[in-house]
Amino acid sequence: MPRNGLSRRAFLGFLPVCAALSACTAQNTSLGFDADGRLQVVATTPILADVARAVGGERARVHALIPNGADPHSYEPSLRDVRDVAYARLAFTNGLLLEQRKMVAMVSSNLPQGSAQVAVAERIEQYGGKLEPVVEDASLDSIWLGLRVEGAESSGASATHSAESPSDSDASVAFSVTRVKGPGQVAAFITQTFGAVEMMCDSQARGTQESAQDGVRVRTGDMGSLELPLQAHTHLSWAFADAGVYELDVLATPRNAPEGVRQAQGTLHVVVGEDPAEAASRLGANTTVLASGHADIAAQAYTGRLVIRADSGGKVTEHDLARTIIVVPSRTLQEVPAGGQYGFLRGSSREHRGQVYLLAQAVLGKHVHGEIDPHIWHSVPNMKAAAQVMRDALAEADPPGTSLYTANTERIMRELDELDWEIRGIYASLPEASKNLITTHDGYRYLASTYGLSVAGFVTPVAGSEPSIQQRQRLQRTIRDLRVPAIFLDKNTRARSPVLREVAHENGVQVGTLYSDSLDDEAPHYADMMRANARAIQRAMGGL
Repeated sequence: MPRNGLSRRAFLGFLPVCAALSACTAQNTSLGFDADGRLQVVATTPILADVARAVGGERARVHALIPNGADPHSYEPSLRDVRDVAYARLAFTNGLLLEQRKMVAMVSSNLPQGSAQVAVAERIEQYGGKLEPVVEDASLDSIWLGLRVEGAESSGASATHSAESPSDSDASVAFSVTRVKGPGQVAAFITQTFGAVEMMCDSQARGTQESAQDGVRVRTGDMGSLELPLQAHTHLSWAFADAGVYELDVLATPRNAPEGVRQAQGTLHVVVGEDPAEAASRLGANTTVLASGHADIAAQAYTGRLVIRADSGGKVTEHDLARTIIVVPSRTLQEVPAGGQYGFLRGSSREHRGQVYLLAQAVLGKHVHGEIDPHIWHSVPNMKAAAQVMRDALAEADPPGTSLYTANTERIMRELDELDWEIRGIYASLPEASKNLITTHDGYRYLASTYGLSVAGFVTPVAGSEPSIQQRQRLQRTIRDLRVPAIFLDKNTRARSPVLREVAHENGVQVGTLYSDSLDDEAPHYADMMRANARAIQRAMGGL
């Protein structure tokens, strides 16, 4: 394998730098070529950059914006990234909401005039690639409650655009809670991969005001907000300090959105640690009670409605927000973890001091995504399609190099066919009973569907906390029922997964590590990563 491959809102703080860089670009590199005459290209992820280098060969200088080992879901661009984009003729993004919205907006805003941006994953179907829908695992003993924006035209509908044309990459909807009526604190937040917390709502945030209504505490004021791109979805953790009935007034406000996107608002009803029957009777006969599975508070962008969108077994059901009750059972009561990042959780002032009722987010880390899984690279056939997307984009940006890009891609296709044959043989060697994977990162659908595996997910508790008895029991049942010989950690975050290691030890199963979203020094190229994952699974799962 050749070592050169395979194996509209900018930040305000960046604007002065961008202006200076644009001036330099106009003077020195207006054509997007470096001093050696090479086409200047940026790619968001190391994996995309690796394949782009293989296709571009000696005619292209390719720079990865996201460094090796960084999480593309949460990485935010630096000033150096802005500079590299400002000199680029061509930018490759993954798309399908893999990258941070700030990253995509930065690329769109800082590409020179005449340069092109290509969302690779959004174009692979034109070249024989296959996309997988995101199907949430609803096998839970409490509900997952997230946020969603639906009903708008996707900003990725046109995967290629000129830097001169308008972009919707900065369009979003901001979710906030404007009023909380209930017995105690309410907090809704995202726990990042390394434990940092991003707040959507804290009813006891500084500056909120407390009053009473019908003898019940009411909090109003600025409790925080969370923005989502159009057509996106995210998981949340929800914490409630005390048992009882809560009302939350939710507001969804469009920001920099296309014409026709409307504000939406409504009231969310939550029953914590109590029987929901009485609350349901007050709301009326047609009230829906949701106590398990996956659901989202969904803002319908063009109707101005907030609804509860529940999905189970591939079936999606829409419920009237005003006539839906979310149940938070007593078994969700957990100790507030030590550490400053969770200091905002006051815990109960009543009998369960130092504890909160917690609906834990389904996926650890900030994981905003759309309806399609963006992790296309875990299928080699998809990366064959990606190489062809890049070939055509490079040829359009640099027509004199077309013959070279074509020849390089033909070689890459042969090498990828060999890689695909090799790892299919590895996965075929696994006993049928050992093709079930338990992983920490929900990013292996393409690996499973392409190579005949099955992924059994594990719901990670909030960072720094011990899992509940129910969570441990669920994982242990999965290991026992499926006879799973090993569980796999994400290579980037393996040091922060003590729970999985402990459960593995208790059940006598191995612990392996897999590459998920990035490369490193041990696997500097795409082919290295795919081989490393196949061999890690083979070793742990008992293949030949």
